[in-house]
Amino acid sequence: MRKKQSAPATAMTDIAFLLLLFFLILALSTRLTPIPLTPAISEDALAAQAGNTIVIGRDGSLFYQDNPISLYTIPSETEITLLADKDTPFKLISPVLEALQKNGTTTIHCLVGQSQ
Repeated sequence: MRKKQSAPATAMTDIAFLLLLFFLILALSTRLTPIPLTPAISEDALAAQAGNTIVIGRDGSLFYQDNPISLYTIPSETEITLLADKDTPFKLISPVLEALQKNGTTTIHCLVGQSQ
């Protein structure tokens, strides 16, 4: 009786290495691909909400209807527009989002302005 010859172990190693390399390249290429975003709010809707806009400055200052406010005096509205500079760090925006959530805000429109 003759023994069956099995495939060499190096062939299986090569296949495993190629599969690993394929999935690694696939994962890196999909993670680095930017997703284009289109704005979902029109200029008419923004004009209609002009009174419900909270402006967040680069230094963390907050303004509501052109008046300075603090985190504790954020109004209780169901729909608010947040306007921030593109260079405003998220650590300044996050507490505002949490305060709005606690106040019962259900819809938040986030807009980014150009730095000047």
